[in-house]
Amino acid sequence: MAKHTTICAGIDTGKRKLDVAIDGSSEQLQVENTAEGHEALLTWLRQHRVKRIGIEASGGYEQPVVAELRRKGFVVVVFQPAQVRAYAKFHLQRAKNDKIDAAIIAACTAAVRKIHAAPDPRLLPFA
Repeated sequence: MAKHTTICAGIDTGKRKLDVAIDGSSEQLQVENTAEGHEALLTWLRQHRVKRIGIEASGGYEQPVVAELRRKGFVVVVFQPAQVRAYAKFHLQRAKNDKIDAAIIAACTAAVRKIHAAPDPRLLPFA
């Protein structure tokens, strides 16, 4: 019996950069949080056959990359910071930096059992 796994990535969002990690892998990437950086991110995610991406809500800095990823057909899970902190605490992860945070978000994304549909993009101005 073949086991099918969804490759998951986590993105730690900052105003100027995105740190990205793949769950269960040492593969990591850092790109600028710009349109050009998003294109490089998309290429890298496709090369690694990532299907699901988790990203932490970060004061709105995550919104452009989330919209672009969804437009390109990726499943994106937007976490509240408290969710990621609780997941890290449960796994006794205390160290904190952008690369570690990206890996924790990737693991948190892989652990998600129920994926909710993305909100209707027409409602984003009201969010």
